[in-house]
Amino acid sequence: MAKKSKIEKYIQPGELPAFLRKIADALEGGASEEDAYLVMIEGFKKLKINIRNEYGHTAVKVTAKPMPTEKENISEEEPVSTAGQSDSAKPKYKSLKKRMKASFKIIFKSVHAGTLPPTEVVEEFMADSQLMVSYEGYGDEYYDEYMAACDRFQQACNDSDVEAAHKACDEINSITAHCHSRYK
Repeated sequence: MAKKSKIEKYIQPGELPAFLRKIADALEGGASEEDAYLVMIEGFKKLKINIRNEYGHTAVKVTAKPMPTEKENISEEEPVSTAGQSDSAKPKYKSLKKRMKASFKIIFKSVHAGTLPPTEVVEEFMADSQLMVSYEGYGDEYYDEYMAACDRFQQACNDSDVEAAHKACDEINSITAHCHSRYK
């Protein structure tokens, strides 16, 4: 599948609301036959809409990055072996950390906005954290403290306690910063 798809159109300024409605309709119920080109925005991971007025016309650029398929996710996580272990289920450490950074960003923004993050994000982050501490030589002395903070965060989420989740999230961030300052 392509990394991203683009639509670029020049329309009259008065046509913009109708075009935006077509995009909304495609997101809600799928692209219609007459607007089949909008199928590229269905099931997106990232969607950007850029609108500019250019010399009396409206330039609209829509960029959609699709959600990776399960097969693409697996191919990104190439197996590695660690210190005598043959553990073909482990992704590369760098890929794992990149995924954790993305999920923690959502968690951090959510708790700092006063809401609990989506359950799926918390579950993914916790599973990735468990996996991360199984790698040796990447700040092992921080692992126990880190996992204790993760456990507090998980418990706060289970209890729907936003304040405790916020505190635990900040603690995870602090431990991570200390580890990264030493090992990155």
